[in-house]
Amino acid sequence: MSERSRVTIEAIDTRTPTGECPNCKLNVAFRHVSRRDVRPTLRGRPFSPARSGVVSGSRPSPDPQPKDDVFRVVEHILSCQSCHKTAVVHQHWGPDLPKGDDLDGFAAAVKERASKPRLLVLVHPRRSAQTLDEAAPQEVCDLFSEGTRCQEAGALRAAAAMYRAAVEELCKDRGATGRNLKEKIADLANRGVPAEVVRDLDEARTLGNWSLHDGLVFSYEEVDDVASLIQEAVFVVYVQPEQRAALRAARQQRRDQARAGA
Repeated sequence: MSERSRVTIEAIDTRTPTGECPNCKLNVAFRHVSRRDVRPTLRGRPFSPARSGVVSGSRPSPDPQPKDDVFRVVEHILSCQSCHKTAVVHQHWGPDLPKGDDLDGFAAAVKERASKPRLLVLVHPRRSAQTLDEAAPQEVCDLFSEGTRCQEAGALRAAAAMYRAAVEELCKDRGATGRNLKEKIADLANRGVPAEVVRDLDEARTLGNWSLHDGLVFSYEEVDDVASLIQEAVFVVYVQPEQRAALRAARQQRRDQARAGA
């Protein structure tokens, strides 16, 4: 699996956060160049100016700020104090969401509007996205790769849709039939695909359906887990058979050579 774009930077909301610079790979202190909301709306989020002392007299009240959205992305632009190169990081905020199909719990979590930082995603410099093994069909690889690019950009609903499309293309390649994608995935079991892999692929279908048709917003971890399930499915469906065929051919070759030398 290739390097991911998730990063860890301590004290990201201070003027001098610390962490590994994605450019020079050193553990450094950054200079915080700017900070702003980029989703769902573009809004400045500057640091308060440093206070030089107490000034007598009344001070004007600051303008009231609009209430933060439960799901939001804050962009941080950092400058490494070692190599002086720039890094752009997106800080994803959201509520604690329940696991599984607890739709009531999901609705309650959103209604409470309790939001906290969930993860940091490196936007610049870019890191390579996940890819499938080259044994997979090119159409499946292309759709999966597009999904990973959406995921790394924080477009999680788009990522879920592309992963679903990759599963549908996999079913097509294996000759699975059915009136819809759910039935096509189930038909893979009749074509030699292990039941566990069939369940994993149906998980990817469900995530895509809920994102597209129900408008649900999943966490980065949930979408990333589905990407891993597809990678494992491709390994079982395409890579392992090739490996076994190569081993069988090697055994046959040794047997033929032994017979020829007898």
